Amino acid sequence: MQPTQRQFMQQLPITAMLLLLVFIVAGCSKKIGIEHDTAVGIGPYSTFSGRLIVIEPKRRWQVALDWQAASPENGWLRLSHAATGTVVEFRWLQNNMEVRDNSHPEWKSINQQQLSKQGIVLPPQQLAGILLGKMPAHFKQKSDTMWESKATGSLIRIEWDAEKQRLTMTDILHGRRATLIIQSDIQS
Repeated sequence: MQPTQRQFMQQLPITAMLLLLVFIVAGCSKKIGIEHDTAVGIGPYSTFSGRLIVIEPKRRWQVALDWQAASPENGWLRLSHAATGTVVEFRWLQNNMEVRDNSHPEWKSINQQQLSKQGIVLPPQQLAGILLGKMPAHFKQKSDTMWESKATGSLIRIEWDAEKQRLTMTDILHGRRATLIIQSDIQS
């Protein structure tokens, strides 16, 4: 028997948790456009491996990350959680997004509304744009290395440390922080 979309989403607590890391968690349901208009000193990083470290008020954890996105509109990522053995893959083409993990190997469609219900406020298209050196229009530059946005209703701060190749994304209201550390940049 094939699980329904709802059953699939309910069976993926680790998958959802891992995806939350990548896109910043804030408990918001507004859809954010992917308009990029400000060049920044980040990247471009289209293909890389790294680590994602998440600190939330009640838990801390990290995953290995493989990222590939030559443009904001098309990309793929893999998250591997060593402690549980969970591997999650996520891909997107324009607004079509799909997810799977090692316990559910079939690709399942996921939409922005479902991501929003999980608290994801920074969709992969926006993160790809940021990593390619273009900050979304709703982020306002506060310093050479820091940007903030309230477009989701929560203050989201992005900080870039070029020397350490570290992107820190903080949801100020909910006390959550995700740090992406780029360890091997595989540019062609």
